[in-house]
Amino acid sequence: MRFPFHPISFVFFFVSVMLGQLAYSQTRWYNPLEQEENLIRGRLMNEKNYHRLPEAMQAAVREPVWNLSKQSAGLYLDFQTDATEITVEYKGNVRVQLPHMPATGVSGLDLYVENAQGDLDWVRGAYSFGDTIRYIFRLKQAEVSNQNFRLFLPLYNGVDELRIGVDQQSEFGFLPVSDEPPIIVYGTSIAQGACASRPALAWTSILMRDLNQPVVNLGFSGNGLLEKELIEFIGSQDARLFILDCLPNMQPGKNMSEEEMRDRIQSSVKYLKEKHPDTPILLTYHAGLGDGLVDSERNEGTIFKNQLLQQEYESLLAQEVQEIYLLTMDEIGMNEGDFVDGTHPTDGGMKKYADAYALKIRQIFE
Repeated sequence: MRFPFHPISFVFFFVSVMLGQLAYSQTRWYNPLEQEENLIRGRLMNEKNYHRLPEAMQAAVREPVWNLSKQSAGLYLDFQTDATEITVEYKGNVRVQLPHMPATGVSGLDLYVENAQGDLDWVRGAYSFGDTIRYIFRLKQAEVSNQNFRLFLPLYNGVDELRIGVDQQSEFGFLPVSDEPPIIVYGTSIAQGACASRPALAWTSILMRDLNQPVVNLGFSGNGLLEKELIEFIGSQDARLFILDCLPNMQPGKNMSEEEMRDRIQSSVKYLKEKHPDTPILLTYHAGLGDGLVDSERNEGTIFKNQLLQQEYESLLAQEVQEIYLLTMDEIGMNEGDFVDGTHPTDGGMKKYADAYALKIRQIFE
């Protein structure tokens, strides 16, 4: 069946396409990696990439850890502009989505704007996913002046060729990286961000906004094992607090023995304390499993690991190791409604994690 040709419809279509192309051509683009200074926040080094570990560590860590470190979980950019429309484009270098985690969390971006009270408000974006991932953020406030923005990068994708575009009449400038010592988190896929629906909803990013403190995300999916190479790297950095949240990945009888698990807990804490005797260390229980009430074997494994961590914590206290703390499963307070797949939190579960950490950290520093 053939449809009649409508010249007026064609003209409207042609004009709309041309106007869109004209607006796009009038966009001025800014590439963070082309600036002289380091602009990538949420990590512990200064390099022209979006990695979470320095290039020098590639030979030191296992290949899975290195590959995961090239995913940009917890990284972000701060900038200032008076633009009412902001476009961000980048090319990812792994899959766009996961079976249990949407593309908006795996490969998406998140933009926040600072309000008059100094808090960050979410800016909804229109997005498209392909070889190039594109977000368009439109601000429709009554008055728009130069404002501070924070752009959160993907949790489970890498970033190549990222650029930020505003119209040519708008002011734009990146904000320099703070030298304030961060909270350093070493953990598992849960710390990396699975299964948040957006990057800023990973518990580490919620915690950063809640405490208004920089947080470094060293969560490595399936590979948070308190490894010596990572502990030594973390120990080479100044930090406000060290968080060790690796229990879910440590599997006695599977990927390590019980004796090795105990040794890793002890040696990790002692090494960090040797390098930073006055910096607190927070050790975290396994928060539990969504199907723990019906899968007794998995539940028993969680209970065993938490009891083991408790024992090693008490042993460290008996050895007069100072300024070490525990965050327990009960304090995190997860239930079956807080999981996507029985292991990884929903957005609500991430909020519980972040709230529990924020409360504990405030208690530590009081």
